[in-house]
Amino acid sequence: MGDGGKKDELAVAKKSLFAILGRWYLPRGYTLVLNGDVEDLRNFWLKDILAAWPEMYALFDAFAEQGRLRKILGERDLALLLLGSYPYELSHGLRLDGERNSILVLHGHQASPPYIGRDYLSDYIQRWLGSSKRSKDGISEQSGRERFMAERRLYRAASSLGIMAIQGHTRRPLFESLTNRDSVRAEVERLLREGDPLGKASTVDALVDIYRRESRKDASARSCPPSGAGYDKRAIASPCLFCPGRVAGARGLRFLEIDGDSLSLARWSRDESKKKKRLSENRPRAPSSEPNCLEGSPYARFEMRTSSIRGLLERVELLAPGADEEPREGKG
Repeated sequence: MGDGGKKDELAVAKKSLFAILGRWYLPRGYTLVLNGDVEDLRNFWLKDILAAWPEMYALFDAFAEQGRLRKILGERDLALLLLGSYPYELSHGLRLDGERNSILVLHGHQASPPYIGRDYLSDYIQRWLGSSKRSKDGISEQSGRERFMAERRLYRAASSLGIMAIQGHTRRPLFESLTNRDSVRAEVERLLREGDPLGKASTVDALVDIYRRESRKDASARSCPPSGAGYDKRAIASPCLFCPGRVAGARGLRFLEIDGDSLSLARWSRDESKKKKRLSENRPRAPSSEPNCLEGSPYARFEMRTSSIRGLLERVELLAPGADEEPREGKG
């Protein structure tokens, strides 16, 4: 969130974000986890952000009053640590413990230079007082290669510990350690192996063609190295790393949802049912992937991916390397 102007990254999604959080997630009893970089304190003063987003802070208050708000810090809002009047409790991460292992929610900037192994306060001084030009340059927007390296560090840490990690720092969707490109490739392979889910042989070729076009125009595939097995030298990647991507993207709003034993990647967009359907809605879907419409609004919710948390944690634990084969960070 910024000052509501043209340089405010979230301004275009203000109306939809407020409606979806307030009319869907709040009344359904969800706990709202704000996973870092909520306020852009690098480019805007906090007083200007508060003035531009009063309704959103009132919504945060509604979650907080019911004990259902968690505020995690990222690199853009670390300066909140120096404020004595900020209304919400701040943390560097959130750990959700299961019977045998855990889910760790963190922003993820801890895996990017210059934050690796550095104290937050000293980094704040270097950034804002300009005492180190090298550090200021290092905090600039990351390239695709640098984002991949951060993801790999987070993946290897979570994999070696046998836990699941949810991050938001790299801003590209990841589900079970797979990017959009990896998921598209896996879906094409599944279609070729299992055939058409509706029993119409003529549909398989059309679906494969859709996924082929989707893969070719995937911008993240061109700017970042491949993931999946690219994070790990082993043939089987551990499903330990998750990221919803940018909250407000070209195709709507994205959230990671935990509901009982289910972990889902949900996308909210305008309901296009009466117009030409988008590419992602043209393919057959299971009933669980059908949209949920927000009554009285043009917004609809689609479940893009969903998995059992118990099953994920069992797979993560099974694929965790032994103490003698703990992965090491390679050069480059």
